[in-house]
Amino acid sequence: MAGPAPNDRDDSRADGVLSSRTILICALAVAAIAAGACWVLFAWYGHGTEADRIRLDGIRTVGTIVVGTGGALALLLAARRQQTAERDLATKRAELRVREQANNDARHDATERRINELYLKAVEQLGAGQAPVRLAGLYALDRLAQENPRLRPTIANVLSAYLRMPYDLPVSGPEPRQEREVRLTAQRLLVQHLVPDASQDLFWSGVELDLSGAVLFDFAMNGAALHNARFTGARFIGDAWFHEVTFTGTTRFDDAVFENAAWFTGATFTGSTHLDHVVFRNEAHFEDTDFVGATLCRLGRFQSDAWFNRALLRGVVYFSRTEFERNARFTDADFLATPVFEHEVTTQSATFDNTRFGDEAWFDRVSFANYTTFDNATFEGHIGFDGTTLNGAPYRPPQLQSDQFSLEDTV
Repeated sequence: MAGPAPNDRDDSRADGVLSSRTILICALAVAAIAAGACWVLFAWYGHGTEADRIRLDGIRTVGTIVVGTGGALALLLAARRQQTAERDLATKRAELRVREQANNDARHDATERRINELYLKAVEQLGAGQAPVRLAGLYALDRLAQENPRLRPTIANVLSAYLRMPYDLPVSGPEPRQEREVRLTAQRLLVQHLVPDASQDLFWSGVELDLSGAVLFDFAMNGAALHNARFTGARFIGDAWFHEVTFTGTTRFDDAVFENAAWFTGATFTGSTHLDHVVFRNEAHFEDTDFVGATLCRLGRFQSDAWFNRALLRGVVYFSRTEFERNARFTDADFLATPVFEHEVTTQSATFDNTRFGDEAWFDRVSFANYTTFDNATFEGHIGFDGTTLNGAPYRPPQLQSDQFSLEDTV
């Protein structure tokens, strides 16, 4: 019978593993030695005399000690083998963790490469000449942001940047109409992610909207939550809806132009609000609006009626060189801080009926071209009408007591 292959024998020696044949031979040798030792002992001390029994007891004691020592050595060897096995297992686990981490890193790198490729491809589509390709790029970006929350602020900025791109209002033609549809889609995608919903699945938190200089069509952000929103120089074509929007941080509508009606009814401005050089060509509705911080409107123009009925103005309100070309209505408004109307503020008529002024109020060099009423208005501080006129004549509100206001420098 052929023996084991040389390679097998070499592998056994290299691995340090005893073969079954070697273990059997060693066991037989130990048994033979034990049998021989027993035969010698009985041959020498097996005569039954007292001296033989004493010698056998001594030998038995020595044998017990030897066996006990061997057992202890066996326990030590077993502990050593257990320690070695545990070290091998720990080494294997460490190697497994390293391999798993390497696999995870490889998967993460592959995912990141895929995301970057999708992102770059979608952004490239936004610059395509065909409107359907640009639409596909918008939807691809939206899907990518929805699946990867950390990309949402970046992609929101990309969508906003697309809307900030220069755009001239077209007269006619299919291509301009297609571009308008692309822009309406970008607006809708932004809006749907800035309005908190019950499940919060679509809402993108941590986004700061910047639509400075953008041309926006029928812009509706009702119920949105905006932080540090910037609409500086934006142009709103069609009605602009900000009904019940919550503005946090600094909100800027400087140099913005509202071509049609602007609706801010029920909105809340928790920070400062900037309306410098703003132009409202149609009605401006701020009914039931809560202005928590300072409200600044310098060189603004309200070319139609401005409605601030029931508005709650907690911070300083500052109108300077602002034109109200028709009616400025502040009926039932509540000024908790000082309102200032100064430096050539003009208005056709103004209504402050049932308005409460919780602090000082200043109407300096205001020109009222028609009637102005303060019926049932209440003042908790000083009110000044320095240089204020009604139809060119010095204005003295007939509804107020003389000790409530001053007329210094009245024209």
